[in-house]
Amino acid sequence: MGLMLGNPWGLLGLLGIPAVLFIHILQRKSRVVPVAVLFLLEELKKHSQGGNKIERLRRSIPLWLQLLMVLILTWLLVEPRRVARMGVRRVAVVLDGSASMRAAKEEVLRLLPPDLRQAEPLAAKTEYFVIDSRLRGEQLYHGTDSAELERALRKWDPASGEHDPAPSLRTARGLVGRSGLVLYVTDHKPARLASDAKLLAVGRMIENTGIAGVSVAAEDGRLLWRASLRNYGKAPATRSYHLEQGESKTPPREITLQPGQTHTVQAPFPDGVDSVTLALSADAFPMDDRAVMQRPKPKLVRYSPPTDGATEAHVELFAGLPGVTTAGVDETPDLLVRHYDPLDPVLPDRPACLFVRDPRGVTPPLAGALLAERHPFLDGLNWQGLICQDSMKIPPRPGDKVLLWQGERPLVYLGGTAAGPRLCFNFDPRKSNAARMPAFVITVNRFVDDLRRGIIAEEWIQAECGQALQPAVLTGPGAPELTVTEETTEGKSSRTVPASAAALLRAPEH
Repeated sequence: MGLMLGNPWGLLGLLGIPAVLFIHILQRKSRVVPVAVLFLLEELKKHSQGGNKIERLRRSIPLWLQLLMVLILTWLLVEPRRVARMGVRRVAVVLDGSASMRAAKEEVLRLLPPDLRQAEPLAAKTEYFVIDSRLRGEQLYHGTDSAELERALRKWDPASGEHDPAPSLRTARGLVGRSGLVLYVTDHKPARLASDAKLLAVGRMIENTGIAGVSVAAEDGRLLWRASLRNYGKAPATRSYHLEQGESKTPPREITLQPGQTHTVQAPFPDGVDSVTLALSADAFPMDDRAVMQRPKPKLVRYSPPTDGATEAHVELFAGLPGVTTAGVDETPDLLVRHYDPLDPVLPDRPACLFVRDPRGVTPPLAGALLAERHPFLDGLNWQGLICQDSMKIPPRPGDKVLLWQGERPLVYLGGTAAGPRLCFNFDPRKSNAARMPAFVITVNRFVDDLRRGIIAEEWIQAECGQALQPAVLTGPGAPELTVTEETTEGKSSRTVPASAAALLRAPEH
């Protein structure tokens, strides 16, 4: 058993002891009391000839009672607690993995280890678990050595965006059990803490101006980079920014932002380079002062046009889609664009986009209300202006997903087999206004983009830090492992992961 003080500051109550003693050794100034008769003088006892003099402390009941009251009050103030010495005490420390904690890391290293060591004498052994609130799958530290724990804290690298710490707190509670301690270390006070966790809030307010986001996109035939600069502080900030490419830098430009203001800067992407870095002048939080911008290189989708040599608008549409090109003579196309022939009703065994080609002349328009089903290809699109004539049909197969109805006729549906999907337009585009409707063009583009995601080919993208990548890979028995190479300011590193884990790959956090 041991004794622990809940409020060590209560020991200041012991200062009342010298105060009581000082009062008792002081004598009050004597007073002159006139009397009428001399016999009363025998009843007066002269205690002091002077005033405010110090004399020997005399024991008295009031003195002892007052000292006892001081001791009782001090005992109540220090909140003594009787603590049993445990065999093993388990402590789980959950560190907030948000990027803002980088500014508070030194404060964490200063406060956390002494606080943990303070409670070590209460147990024969203290077992520590240190995990990141991002729950990346591994513990930062597990053991009983507080010195090793401190070294693990120094290697901790918070770099995530805002996230919910509740899953990590529940994991921590499961590690230490009901009687263990869960400590959440963060730089802000959350609204509530799950799993009966205790809070250690560290950090301070700093002035920070940084890059809030970047993008690279083609506009009007030019490739532009665009960046948002934001002042997160409470005072106006003047910063300078420039572009870096290799060893070369552009002349710096100054910008002044008011508190909370966001300003967008943009310029054409430099010719002949694959990536550039936007750099701001340094401040107290350097993590958002630099951003790399990558020239995008989408995976190409090679398509095979109809074999009948048709050049209608709905066929020429494919040549104008981004990242789509005509397959060469010796190349295997990723997408077939075909016209359905009722005299040869064999459907392609590859990914295809099918259209009706009705040889008849003018036919009556189709009647009935247009109804679009809920599907990612049609989300947010308006088909109500579609006008098309009656034509031959591409018979749907069992399991095909209808996307657009007119009355009881499926106008657009999605089918296919394991060999690849098919997007079927069950009307003749030449006898409709479909080619002039944005919904038609966007639906075709979404189908092509969905097909592109499954193509195994080279692709360069501008990704967010920590963004899920989900690359297309070979799967099944015998699929080769993936080699993941990451290049940072500290150098280049490579690792291999199984093909089955491709969906778990994420962009680097820096």
